[in-house]
Amino acid sequence: MIEVIDLSKSYAKNQQILSNVCIKLDDNRIHFLMGKNGSGKTTFLKCLLGLEGYEGCITFGGKPVHRIQDRLFAIFDDVPLYDNLNGYQNIRLLLEDSGTCDPEKIEELSLLSSHKLRKRVKDYSLGEKKKLALIVALLQKTKYLFIDEISNGLDAETLEILQENLKKLKKESLILVTGHHFDFYEKIIDELYLIRDNTITHIIDYAKGGETLHDIYRKYLQNH
Repeated sequence: MIEVIDLSKSYAKNQQILSNVCIKLDDNRIHFLMGKNGSGKTTFLKCLLGLEGYEGCITFGGKPVHRIQDRLFAIFDDVPLYDNLNGYQNIRLLLEDSGTCDPEKIEELSLLSSHKLRKRVKDYSLGEKKKLALIVALLQKTKYLFIDEISNGLDAETLEILQENLKKLKKESLILVTGHHFDFYEKIIDELYLIRDNTITHIIDYAKGGETLHDIYRKYLQNH
């Protein structure tokens, strides 16, 4: 479980991003954070990761982030990879001792071909770099996985494969995702949160009313 208590974040006196956020994220669930561009979604993820300073308290199973860094993995649009190494070399380096670099297991994920993995990462498209980061996350079997705008740059076939892999991974992980490709997230998420007015609200049992993510976005955020 991730517990956030009275989290506040500002970049300047008059630029409050988050204010007194209090939420709990349960294990073995896929949590979706919905918000408009510039609402603070990425900032919130970076606070969770310890990449941004903040006021308040964040714990992972009762522990601060620095105690569980080896159990965290995050994928952002600007995926940090070693451009001059090939895909396999990146996987080995990023996994270190926390997973397996077995080529057969990599192939089973159906995200990148062995031919592509032998090429240097500097020649990869943005979508291919995201696929490589996903391979690392899935092989690592991370406890906490944060994904920001993952669907950007991925084709329909890859998105289907990703949906299946995330549903499998949540059996042993807590997954938090953000993005605007609602059709993709609709099929996999368990919990929905809205970020607006500098705070985060849990929409409990959002699907029971028959509303789609598009409906909820229009209702709470579009003209807000």
